Amino acid sequence: MIRRRFESSVNVISSRLSRWLGRNGSIVSFVKTRWIETLYILGIIAMASGIVNAVVQPVNFGYTIFPGQGSQSASETVINSFALIMGATGIYLSYLSGRQTTKPRLVNFYLALGLVLMLTSIYIGIYVYSYKA
Repeated sequence: MIRRRFESSVNVISSRLSRWLGRNGSIVSFVKTRWIETLYILGIIAMASGIVNAVVQPVNFGYTIFPGQGSQSASETVINSFALIMGATGIYLSYLSGRQTTKPRLVNFYLALGLVLMLTSIYIGIYVYSYKA
């Protein structure tokens, strides 16, 4: 009984992912059909996380987070982009919780997961800021 429920849940999730990702069911086909949007979003994330500052003012690679306020390390750029993606995902999941009308159980799950992602993103941002100050 448990096995059948688990397998049916996995089948539902895989069918939804394949519908979301495109005809072939792969992320490659999604990127091929929407490559300009993908490049645009990646550019926004790179610029917002500070890639230009990391390239213009490089610091020693020994620092994960450079303690000075004027410069930024490459790994700090990755941390900032990760926090930015987490926060945006949290906002999107919170948005989906308001739109979800077919399954009421998912409303609370999406909202809780979205808030946890946003709070984690804010915590990472405050941690990086306090380390640099």
